[in-house]
Amino acid sequence: MDQVCAAFPVLPGKSDAAREFMRQLDTDRHADYDRSERRIGITKEAWFLAQAPAGDMLVGYMESKDFGNAIGMFSQSRDAFDLWFKRSFAEITGFDFNNLPPGMKLPELLSSYQA
Repeated sequence: MDQVCAAFPVLPGKSDAAREFMRQLDTDRHADYDRSERRIGITKEAWFLAQAPAGDMLVGYMESKDFGNAIGMFSQSRDAFDLWFKRSFAEITGFDFNNLPPGMKLPELLSSYQA
């Protein structure tokens, strides 16, 4: 099981938009979110808004049997929900899931504990 955690800087003035985006994932768009995650193979996902000296960060934790494949599927997806998610995320962070950086490496897992 791949465990991935990634942090994305929130653009200035977009913290409330980040909260609203995540609220929508948990309410109005939950069924579409669930369908998308299942389709691409994400079995767990949690998002946090972290305050850092350089500004707010969206921190995401995900689990998948093959996260590399999942992020590739998501990046290439033209599903209406996925396009909404990627557009909203880009408006909040500036990160474009449709155009992953060349040579992008997944964060390095240094330690994991489970009881």
